[in-house]
Amino acid sequence: MNELNEKAINMCQVMIGFKPGVSDGDIDTAISTVTSLPMFAGLNKIELKKSLLSIYNVKVDTYQILEGRDARIPWLKEFKAECRSEWLFWTRYKKYLAEQKHFAPEVIFQLDDLTDRILDKLFNPQHSDVIINKKGLVVGQVQSGKTANYTGLICKAADAGFNLIIILAGIHNNLRSQTQTRIDEGFLGFDTQNTRAYNMNQTIRIGVGLIPGFDKAIANSYTTSTERGDFTKQAANTAGFNFNNPQPIILVIKKNVSVLKRLYSWLKSQSTHDVIANKSLLLVDDEADNASINTSRAGDDPTAINGNICKIIKLFNRSAYVGYTATPFANIFIPLNKDDLFPKDFIINLPAPDNYVGPEKVFGTSANPDEDDDLLPIVFPVTDSDTFVPAGHKRDDPKPTIDDIPESLRTAIKCFIVTCAIRIARGQENKHNSMLIHVSRFQAWQNHLKEIIDRLFKYYKSEIEANDPTMLEELRQIFEEDSPDYRSYRTITGEIIESPVLSRIDNKIRSHTWDEIRPLLYRAVQKIEVKSINGTSGDSLTYYDNEKNGISVIAIGGDKLSRGLTLEGLSVSYFLRASKMYDTLMQMGRWFGYRPGYVDLCRLFTSNELNEWYRHITLASDELREEFRYLAESGGTPENYAL
Repeated sequence: MNELNEKAINMCQVMIGFKPGVSDGDIDTAISTVTSLPMFAGLNKIELKKSLLSIYNVKVDTYQILEGRDARIPWLKEFKAECRSEWLFWTRYKKYLAEQKHFAPEVIFQLDDLTDRILDKLFNPQHSDVIINKKGLVVGQVQSGKTANYTGLICKAADAGFNLIIILAGIHNNLRSQTQTRIDEGFLGFDTQNTRAYNMNQTIRIGVGLIPGFDKAIANSYTTSTERGDFTKQAANTAGFNFNNPQPIILVIKKNVSVLKRLYSWLKSQSTHDVIANKSLLLVDDEADNASINTSRAGDDPTAINGNICKIIKLFNRSAYVGYTATPFANIFIPLNKDDLFPKDFIINLPAPDNYVGPEKVFGTSANPDEDDDLLPIVFPVTDSDTFVPAGHKRDDPKPTIDDIPESLRTAIKCFIVTCAIRIARGQENKHNSMLIHVSRFQAWQNHLKEIIDRLFKYYKSEIEANDPTMLEELRQIFEEDSPDYRSYRTITGEIIESPVLSRIDNKIRSHTWDEIRPLLYRAVQKIEVKSINGTSGDSLTYYDNEKNGISVIAIGGDKLSRGLTLEGLSVSYFLRASKMYDTLMQMGRWFGYRPGYVDLCRLFTSNELNEWYRHITLASDELREEFRYLAESGGTPENYAL
């Protein structure tokens, strides 16, 4: 979407207003008025309407909740009635979601209601004379918008008076850094790479910081969005603000034993008699099923990460722990111990909006695959990879050469090139594009695969630049010819457009001709880079640094790409990495999420065995949600769900 289109959409949204139930007439009137202005006279009204429909036509089911048996005193409605807060953090975040991120009004309305509900299940943070500890869990789906959800909760918590907020953001630096960047944009409003404390003259404003009235809602951070911006005692002591500052303080940290010990030790040094009484703590545990849970045998000492999280919580008279996960299989088996992290007070099940591409739309939820008529036709079987990356290969096994790269991976790389070209044709040239290759957990293999795949891609690039007829013919076949094991772009786009169910996921896609796409291949390959994403490669994903013009990356990795991290604009995935753990395998599915304007360009190349495992896990997850619905409707509790 180019800048002029963006401005036109924003103006139309202002005219339509922030409301649910927008009619076709409302949209047509706004488009007519805006395109009558000289600067917008040349815009395509049909494409503009598709963009607005994709915002206003999104629907979301209501969430469901299991509440604990402990007596709970509702406080939020009375608090709001007494006007003790102007809700400045939340107001600007809501405006940011609507105007900059183009969230659908229905999604924002539900987020507003849901975050109120969660906050009301915690406690009034301004009552300093109580000792209270609350624990809850929010269950969403993989890549469905949980970060946006807990950012909204954090904004409201800060408005209400929670003045210390800790986010546990995965176990790798890149996920912690990505999470901090989103908190910078959605909560702080300034880039923490520049400064950790708000300063009118020094801070670089981003996200909510660009919204008028930013200076009325100020918070500070002990951590930054750099790769090495995690918590340290030295950074805290030189941050430029005091721990007892009345303004909210936030930390985004890894679930790492050393980091948690450092933080506990430093917080303890701020306490009086080993208690912090002047702070209300909100601890948000992202990916709460990963590393946080005590996996020791009954009677043994808790695992180190779990033990240190619990020790930090116990330092505070007033604390609230809220876990977020898409795979709660482990969380519901946490022992019912008041000192552990079992979500005794509430569990909330979040529905995804109807434009979310989830496992049920990719793999189905029927025991019989033939009964799923409305699956996205984007899964391609891989049957030729055994000699390339053998199952059960070891770190020091002989590694493949460029000649060993199977035809399926060559096809996947060509698909990525074609996808990038089509996105240019759709006005998405400045959007990020990503391809995921996930075939080995060994970093030495990942780095070697980067070398040979980079050489293959550079060969394709040089042939495209030279207008080689053989290369162009191969790409034309990828674009418009079907075979027994392959369905072309033309076929898949047509199927989705013609399906009354699938077309609702993305109404902005359209068919193209090869004559339209072929001239764009040269531009597409100029931006593509091949990177190995692990702790030894030195490569990194630079989405944030290239937000204006977008990057195109073929990312080869393992654990660092398998949980929590968002691959922006992910379209093509080549996935052979096996795991029989439900949560691990589901979290590896980075292809779930939102694909506005390019859902038909997505491709998942995987083995038949993995496809079956995903169907099985999707079915198990659906059964878990059904059980939740039954308990919620019958007045069940979190303890019932665990049992």
